[in-house]
Amino acid sequence: MKFCPLKTAAGEKAALAAEYRTAKKMDVFRMGERRLFFRRRMTAYYISYDEIDRFFRRVLMVPVRVSCCGGEMAVEHIVLCSGGEELAVVLLADPRTASSVMEALKERAPHAECVKPPDRDGGENG
Repeated sequence: MKFCPLKTAAGEKAALAAEYRTAKKMDVFRMGERRLFFRRRMTAYYISYDEIDRFFRRVLMVPVRVSCCGGEMAVEHIVLCSGGEELAVVLLADPRTASSVMEALKERAPHAECVKPPDRDGGENG
């Protein structure tokens, strides 16, 4: 598996692989001792908890049509930010795990804000 850093230079592959294997699995994330990991295909992306300065949930309402009925389905993401920019938007496999993932991130990165930043220009709705 290939390890790719979101922010800093790459670490030693053997140490990253060991931390990844022993990390606690929560939905699509693995919570290591010093780093947060998530996978996309055969690449494991990681970021140190110290580098995360903001994280939050983003819920997108996606229109769906099932048989004769239509409606919307909530799609949950966890957004990881550092230095004022969004580094990753990670789709959760099970939306019911969003609150437990957020709690685990609060424990491991207590310095980081866990709220969405305010829109500077009013966004598309305002």
